[in-house]
Amino acid sequence: MVDDRLRLVARDDLHRSEGSDPLLGIPYYECYPRLWNGNVDAVRTVVDQGTPLVLNGYRHYCFYGEFSAADIEIRPVFDGDARCTGAMVQVSVLPGCTVYGEMDSARALIDIGKMSVTLAHGVRNPLNAIKGAVVYLKDKYCADATFAEFADIIDEEICKLDGFITEFLGTSHLEPVREEIQLNDLLERVVKFVSLQAEANHVRFDVEYGELPPVMLDSFNFGHAILNIVNNALGAMEAGGSLTMRTSTLLEGGVEMIVVEVADTGSGLRSGGKGKLGSFPGAGSRKHGKGYGLFITREIVRHHQGKIEITGNHGGGTTVRIMLPAV
Repeated sequence: MVDDRLRLVARDDLHRSEGSDPLLGIPYYECYPRLWNGNVDAVRTVVDQGTPLVLNGYRHYCFYGEFSAADIEIRPVFDGDARCTGAMVQVSVLPGCTVYGEMDSARALIDIGKMSVTLAHGVRNPLNAIKGAVVYLKDKYCADATFAEFADIIDEEICKLDGFITEFLGTSHLEPVREEIQLNDLLERVVKFVSLQAEANHVRFDVEYGELPPVMLDSFNFGHAILNIVNNALGAMEAGGSLTMRTSTLLEGGVEMIVVEVADTGSGLRSGGKGKLGSFPGAGSRKHGKGYGLFITREIVRHHQGKIEITGNHGGGTTVRIMLPAV
């Protein structure tokens, strides 16, 4: 709101500070972009004429970049004697504005944070029950070598997950624990996890491991990133499909990169071509789900200074490609 000299008398926006507002009393155009109607100040026009003005699809610049469009309504304010004493300005930013997009992503990420804490608390009790059941079964069927191997893997993963949840609930920031590993060994562990699921779904699972140099990774987080991708691929295929995981290296800008590809023969991307990885999930490239797994995977890859690409054609399968700098 401004007075009859166009000085700010009240405001409610992204930049509002707590307590006393240092911008009150300053002409609005010294702290916000001036609003024009043709070649005259739109707010001045409303105050002088005492009639409201609406500017639909108005374009102007702010500190964050150019608004794609905004609907602006300027209404005169009258005192008890019907004298115009100022104007009320309302700016409704439309989708496409930089600030609008940042606010949208921030709200969504806050929601994810709230859900994550609830989920972490909810997982802990059933996790302990699963651990107890695995210990009992491992004792009872220790003579079965295959069962014992999978039981050991489950037990170890439960311990890692329990440690992760404890750290998550006890700290405000999780630091990745990186170590030098052979990526093919980590991927082989993922393959063991999902091989029985692939077999049950009648999906052929092939691996093609290339020679790789060591890489610095948080094996727990990166392993689950790959697991997310593989589970997405399995979910996209009918019986008789095939899934291929392959590793290789390439030089990019003089830097040796490790490449992990997961290719499926499923339904492919709805849009075809190259998939877009936005800043926040909401609509995944698959038919089902909100894309949280892919969002988490992308963030894990980013934290490892890597990048992720998704390519494919509708009905012709999808390939997810991760590139990481070698040690």
